[in-house]
Amino acid sequence: MTDLPPTIDAILESIRARVTGEVAAAPPAAEGPPPLPVIPSPATDPGKVTLSEGSMTLDALVQKMLEPMLKAWLDQRLPEIVERVAREEIRRIAGQ
Repeated sequence: MTDLPPTIDAILESIRARVTGEVAAAPPAAEGPPPLPVIPSPATDPGKVTLSEGSMTLDALVQKMLEPMLKAWLDQRLPEIVERVAREEIRRIAGQ
């Protein structure tokens, strides 16, 4: 039996169960193995959660997933934001 990484649905369900304090319902047999439990890693900051022994933290997983989306958003909007802020600052300094 190989250890398969948990699906995003399994991870989210585990997080929901932790937040609400409810026990997650067992997944249907057709979906594959049950999700790995989300357990705090004693070797790291108590605020961080590891997905399983030796894997990345939930923080690292979310950061890895959001990084390309944030980069695309910044690439699209940052020049306009910088220009607007620079104009406002020039107006503020020139008005003094």
